[in-house]
Amino acid sequence: MASMAAFADIFLKRPLLTDGAMGTRLCARSISIDRCYEELNLSDPGLILSIHEEYLQAGAEIVETNTFGANSFRLARHGLAGKVDEINSAGVKLARQAVARRKMKGKAWVAGSIGPLGVHLEPAGRASFEEARAAFAGQAGALAAAGADLLIIETMTALNEAHFALQAARDFAPGLPVLAMVTVDDESNCLDGSSPRHAAALLAEWGANAVGVNCSTSPATVLAAIEAMRPVTRLPLAAMPNAGMPRAVEGRNIYPYSPQDMAGFARKALSAGAQIVGGCCGTTPDHIRAMHSAMQAVDTHTPVAGSS
Repeated sequence: MASMAAFADIFLKRPLLTDGAMGTRLCARSISIDRCYEELNLSDPGLILSIHEEYLQAGAEIVETNTFGANSFRLARHGLAGKVDEINSAGVKLARQAVARRKMKGKAWVAGSIGPLGVHLEPAGRASFEEARAAFAGQAGALAAAGADLLIIETMTALNEAHFALQAARDFAPGLPVLAMVTVDDESNCLDGSSPRHAAALLAEWGANAVGVNCSTSPATVLAAIEAMRPVTRLPLAAMPNAGMPRAVEGRNIYPYSPQDMAGFARKALSAGAQIVGGCCGTTPDHIRAMHSAMQAVDTHTPVAGSS
């Protein structure tokens, strides 16, 4: 588990590369989309471990746990609401095991992934604010207790939900660094209509140690969003887009952005002020490998915004 001092020492000195998509790799291995991917931490740990290792071998320095949907609401759809602690703990253990097997201890870090709850909150939905807080608290607490180095709150579609997630992280994973990211539309605005500038300011106010954008419709929209965020915060910025929007081709989802395209995005993101760069849906170890090469070629001796 990384302390705040360790966070400042590691994450404020140079750009870092995260891994890519977990779900995309599972689909490529013929795992049905009807499965609970997070439950595979328990039933097929070797599969999850191998994917983590692929990304580490490709150059990733931050690996996300396979826990994006491991909250009580999403797990309940599969009859697994009572396994929040077990699934999240196993996710951290597997990511840590991958780091150890690749002999990257001290060179790669484990990020506990926390995604949206997958339900509508009141007043539009039936889930209460108290239930939302409790669900995020259960996941954040389990990830922290299992030894995650940091938390990544990601793909947040509404700022009020991001707020609950950050509150839970602060209350139940005290001292653990938190990266909070929203997802944006074609106009680079949050899906609740908030501007990226507004999102960055609020996420910082609510206690995030780094802010950014992931998923979304394309690398271009993510780039525009972080460019808008940069003037309003000195926190580290993260940019982790999809490899574009998929098209169905002969029964398969094909993502349009190639590894070379994502390498170009990585260079642009660093120029725009991002310090944490990676991939989301559709990105593979090949994409991460190309991004790693591109980032290695960029001069990383320029002081990072927020480090002074």
